Amino acid sequence: MNAEPQFPLVPLVYAITLGCPKNRVDTEVMLGDLLSHGYVLTADPREADVLLVNTCGFLREARDESIETLKEVARDMRPGSRLVAAGCMTEVFRREIAEAVPEADLFLGTRELLRLRGLLEGSTERNRAMPSAANPRLVTTGDRLAYLKVADGCSRRCSFCLIPRLKGRQHSRTPDDILAEAGDLAAVGVREVVLVAQDLVHYGADLPGRPGLASLVRRLAREVPTFRWIRLMYLYPRDLDDELLEVVSSHDNVLPYLDLPVQHADDRVLAAMRRGTSRRSLEALVDRVRRQVPGAVLRTTYMVGFPGETREAFEGLLSFARRARFEMAGVFLFSPEPGSRAAELPGQVAKATRERRRKRLQTVLDTVAADMFQAVNGQVHEALVESSGGRGAVGRLWFQAPEVDGVLRLSRCEAPEGEFVDVRITGIRHGDYLGEEA
Repeated sequence: MNAEPQFPLVPLVYAITLGCPKNRVDTEVMLGDLLSHGYVLTADPREADVLLVNTCGFLREARDESIETLKEVARDMRPGSRLVAAGCMTEVFRREIAEAVPEADLFLGTRELLRLRGLLEGSTERNRAMPSAANPRLVTTGDRLAYLKVADGCSRRCSFCLIPRLKGRQHSRTPDDILAEAGDLAAVGVREVVLVAQDLVHYGADLPGRPGLASLVRRLAREVPTFRWIRLMYLYPRDLDDELLEVVSSHDNVLPYLDLPVQHADDRVLAAMRRGTSRRSLEALVDRVRRQVPGAVLRTTYMVGFPGETREAFEGLLSFARRARFEMAGVFLFSPEPGSRAAELPGQVAKATRERRRKRLQTVLDTVAADMFQAVNGQVHEALVESSGGRGAVGRLWFQAPEVDGVLRLSRCEAPEGEFVDVRITGIRHGDYLGEEA
């Protein structure tokens, strides 16, 4: 363990974020608090006085990455510096971190982000306040894009998921607090805001009066009109209501892009997952969304190899994927996480079988994606230019969420970075769209 720090007049902080966009927001809040009190950000871990690694504990693979990242940072840190392990992995797996990375001498859970500065400066006061619009935040996603976290934690009990153990029950921010932060983001030029939470569709259920997601999104669309794109991520399929779909279809700045993680489509598997859905209800949901939101682009995630997934169950999942035709989709292998109910279920599927099934499902999804490209090839769609150089540029079409749906590569573009342009789609390469300014 390092000795009590003797920071210079201008302490330098280095930070790495692992995992999801919600983790990124947490890092931005911690950095905002530090930088507003005299700390300075550095890109070189070798010169930092404070090295912050915001870990991910959701899956074994993510925890392994967190440990390796902490080890790499520890090798670069100089004597007298502080190595901070923060984030959801520290909530349950703190001992594992301490044993693997003895250089880590500060641990910070997800519900004590605003305690970091006090810990660095020797305070023992416990600050478990939820970050609000009043807390400074260093947005790290560029000049035009920002994530807006509206709630944290999860009150559902999916049998494969550790989030409730890692983050606790859902706690939502008030609509007024969210709108205040949205106004601050708009004031500094943000034009695309992505609403995130572990369970976005359940937003507000824990607040007095139960303000819903539809009401929040409607207020954002009306009260912050400079947001060109409002994007919704992580919408639990069971509770997506018609009111939200009406908001999406009636406001031009709310993108008809909906992320609906269905996980599976076999009724027995869904029951064992504790999802509260069935194949029939999921098919009805997809049909309802496409009917009520014309032109909607849907994203989902599938999980293969869940305990009890028979050959017949997997074939049913393939047929559902062919019928539902989600335009964007990701596939994950089931991971038996310690402490989850699913890890103890009978009928565990061999890893080799899980991998074979993942490849088969990916082949189906690739075919659906190819059909989507054929449908949009030659069409003109709005895009955001994110970087440009020479005559080319890189950006995203409205139906490409940041970090998960690839990018748009423009062979000819005169618009500067941060501008929205109309783009004619001309091709696709390695999952990225190709186009030119229309």
